[in-house]
Amino acid sequence: MKHLFWIFIFTLSLAHAQETFPVNGSSLKGHKHMVFINANIQSNPNELVQNGTLEVLDGKVVKVYSGKKTPKGAVVVDCQGAYIYPSFIDLNSHFGIERKKSTSPSPGPQLNSKKSGAFHWNEAIKPETKAQDHYKYNPNQAKNYLSAGFGTVLSSYSDGIMRGSSFLTCLGENEQKNLIAGIEGNHLSFSKGSSRQSYPSSLMGVIALIRQSYYDAIWYEKTTNREENNWSYKAMVANKNLPQFFDAGNYLNVLRAEQIAKEFNLKYTYVTNGDSYKRINSLAEYKPQLIVPLNFPKAIDPTDPYLNLLITLEELREWEMAPHNPHILAENNIPFCLSMSGNKNANEFLTNLRKAVRLGLREQDALQALTTNPASFIGAQGKVGTLENNKLANFIICSSSIFDKKCKIYQNWVLGEQHLISKPDPVDPRGSYDLKIDGKSYSLTVEGKKGSHKAYIKIDTTKYPAKVKLDSRSVAVSIDFKDTLNPGLVQLGGYVHSYNSMWQGNGTLADGSWIKWTAIRATKDIIDNKKEESIDSTLLQFGNVRFPDMAYGLDSLPKNRAVLIKNVTVWTNEDDGILENTSVLVRDGKIAKIGKIVDVSDKDAIIIDGTGKHLTSGIIDEHSHIAIQGGVNESGQAIAAEVRIGDVIQPDDVNIYRQLAGGVTTSQLLHGSADPIGGQSAIIKLRWGQDAEGLKYENAPNFIKFALGENVKQSNWGDYNVVRFPQTRMGVEQVYYDGFYRALEYEEAWKNYNTKPKRNEAPKVAPRKDLELEALLQILRGERFITCHSYVQSEINMLMHVADSMGFTLNTFTHILEGYKLADKMKAHGAGASTFSDWWAYKYEVKDAIPYNAAILNQMGIITAINSDDAEMGRRLNQEAAKAVKYGGVSPEDAWKMVSLNPAKLLHIDDRVGSIKVGKDADLVLWSDNPLSVYSQVEYTLVDGLIYYDKKSDEQRRKSNALERARLLKKMADAIQAGEKPRPLTPTKKRMYNCSKEEEKQ
Repeated sequence: MKHLFWIFIFTLSLAHAQETFPVNGSSLKGHKHMVFINANIQSNPNELVQNGTLEVLDGKVVKVYSGKKTPKGAVVVDCQGAYIYPSFIDLNSHFGIERKKSTSPSPGPQLNSKKSGAFHWNEAIKPETKAQDHYKYNPNQAKNYLSAGFGTVLSSYSDGIMRGSSFLTCLGENEQKNLIAGIEGNHLSFSKGSSRQSYPSSLMGVIALIRQSYYDAIWYEKTTNREENNWSYKAMVANKNLPQFFDAGNYLNVLRAEQIAKEFNLKYTYVTNGDSYKRINSLAEYKPQLIVPLNFPKAIDPTDPYLNLLITLEELREWEMAPHNPHILAENNIPFCLSMSGNKNANEFLTNLRKAVRLGLREQDALQALTTNPASFIGAQGKVGTLENNKLANFIICSSSIFDKKCKIYQNWVLGEQHLISKPDPVDPRGSYDLKIDGKSYSLTVEGKKGSHKAYIKIDTTKYPAKVKLDSRSVAVSIDFKDTLNPGLVQLGGYVHSYNSMWQGNGTLADGSWIKWTAIRATKDIIDNKKEESIDSTLLQFGNVRFPDMAYGLDSLPKNRAVLIKNVTVWTNEDDGILENTSVLVRDGKIAKIGKIVDVSDKDAIIIDGTGKHLTSGIIDEHSHIAIQGGVNESGQAIAAEVRIGDVIQPDDVNIYRQLAGGVTTSQLLHGSADPIGGQSAIIKLRWGQDAEGLKYENAPNFIKFALGENVKQSNWGDYNVVRFPQTRMGVEQVYYDGFYRALEYEEAWKNYNTKPKRNEAPKVAPRKDLELEALLQILRGERFITCHSYVQSEINMLMHVADSMGFTLNTFTHILEGYKLADKMKAHGAGASTFSDWWAYKYEVKDAIPYNAAILNQMGIITAINSDDAEMGRRLNQEAAKAVKYGGVSPEDAWKMVSLNPAKLLHIDDRVGSIKVGKDADLVLWSDNPLSVYSQVEYTLVDGLIYYDKKSDEQRRKSNALERARLLKKMADAIQAGEKPRPLTPTKKRMYNCSKEEEKQ
């Protein structure tokens, strides 16, 4: 039996829909055997079988082969030249998952979990969650996926940091058959989800919680004689062998999660937001598996020049570059699969898919990303992804190539069951045909307007009118041969096949006799007044990826070249003092030579005339909060020693570039001041254009942030923030002692565990690795230095007493605005100072601040630095240093050391930076005038001998940014005119942190 492919193929109505289900009535067992002929079959991304046949038996593929030889007894479906593809697979789906309705949070912080049972202490960690427990088949969602060509999805529960296991399911209506048994995934994210617990309150806290939970699960698995039993850790152990999926979002979070993967020897598949192109060089090193959405940014109506100022260049570039993301990934051999997530409907997804192909993504790569790659990522390559023997019969039938703009998906077959998606367009009969009636040949012509055509038979010069009635399934032709040798009406009936290339069937002649007939189309040319749609070539063009991909981003990273700065005034910060008319040679990132006459033999050396200018070492900001993402405070707990600023460095912060323009080359990125013991800091070099790891100072000393004063006891945090300990200054002191005593107990527990057991001694229980206590132990062992936020004399005295009693030294008191009151005690203790030049009276606890503080501390022999704590101030620290000359009469050299050599000493990196000395890192700044002058401007800033800022290039970049904006706004306007629907303008503002902002403590 042969059917046309668009006719609904009824199943054989097997009564035993499920083998384990009871039968109500009679049962008929049988086999559903079907073949699909005359099709272009894409059996896998690399193989297209033209005029092929697909054989399916009982919901599974038998084989794909050329020709149309059909097995006996099978139902034959004539596809008439249509295209068949394996159904697509989406690994980022929440299909059928019903989310728990969130309840209104109670006022005040929630410190502890309210989840009853033997679960993890934090509500956001729920690896025991099974998506199947929240599943209910959703026919509307299924229809949307099926209409886009998907037949299989991985459905997960998207709530929390550790989200538990997902399941792989087909999209048919039979829920038991849909489930692809034994294939699951384990899911994580950087989002707390519905958890109301205070901790974690920052991205770095989330990362610390993930790391600690992994270490706890390792301990739980290895320690058999433990007292604790925990369903969450049990689930983590059970899930560790599943494919691991991490909902990372932006490319920075992918790189962050990759560091976790390296630490615990894991392999994640990352759910991304489509911006991976921004750091394609970094991702190419790791070759991570990515899930990529096709929800491209929408254009913004650019008609108002004033509103256009609110559109950032980064947003404009994202609009242009995001559709190129898939092919950039493919070109860099990064494995990825495509997801429908973020698209409103099937049409939007297919439109974006075709756009990505039009903009450079190879069709083969697109097919891999929709079929074989997702099958491989989830470990289901033996079941889905291709049309091979014994794989599930999940396939789509399309009018033409799926990448054609006018392609329609007719049907989506799931487990051998048909789902009708759309009806074929009416067949256009216009054209010329070779008509054979009972062995005689005629010429049939169908012409006219589409939908109101006329037909005729031409014999010699005479035209005989004909009527042609045609739909997608059948054809009827009647011809009146009234003035011929055999006059009369000939009536022909039959069906259309081979994509309207041939009609055939039976008919009757004028005498009533039955005959066979065929009409083979001679030409497919249809003359229409409609012009072929053309694509504006400007819409296909795009700029190069920048580092970072935003304003002032670099087209390429600086290359290592020798640099000679001649005839310049050199502020050495060494015993030589200030040297006039001196030259400095930089080679391989180091200061190579200093002298009156220095030659350079390198052919590609950069030679800079420094006549009348001043050269200094780079400014070092001891206290900065630039380039931090996801919160500067982890305020969920009073001790947050486990969190690390190094996990959340934001290399795309334009303040890096701006501060290079102010001569800054090194910054210590500090945790905020919400906790008595805050997080671990990061020391970075301002290598603009590098990724987060590339910014980090190699082998930097370890630091941590402490804090005193109003913030840590939650003064002015509101009436509800009275739950977290401490609430008084007495409590702050107790937090320090409690933390350090717990660290000592932790150390003793490990010593005891590692001691050889005595005879008949009970088996020892291994302590679990505690990241918080590990950091506190480093302090007690002198392996981690403290920078302490401080203002008031009495509190500073208290903390020095705590340190003395516990046997460690406080490295730096930062802010230290009452330092002049106890400089003698600070010197005796061994602490340094990093202060403001003239900030005072901005809150109660700084009411006694004076502008002479830095001068007094310096005069007392305390290593004194001046810091910014502010992104804007970081651009003019040279002027802040100059204030020490005004207030207190500090010498210009000593004042300059407050922003260069002294912070280098406080950070214990003065062996590498902070002065101009042969062998030190070539972190240098060339100033137009005396660096302490308000009129002096930075002309060049070098980091490791590479020029990361120069004034002339900056001027060119400003012009380049303006031209780039104009080009993109014009392109956006053209796209809107061509039919793209714009979105409303929603101005974005990037958050900047410092210690004084109340809102940053929450």
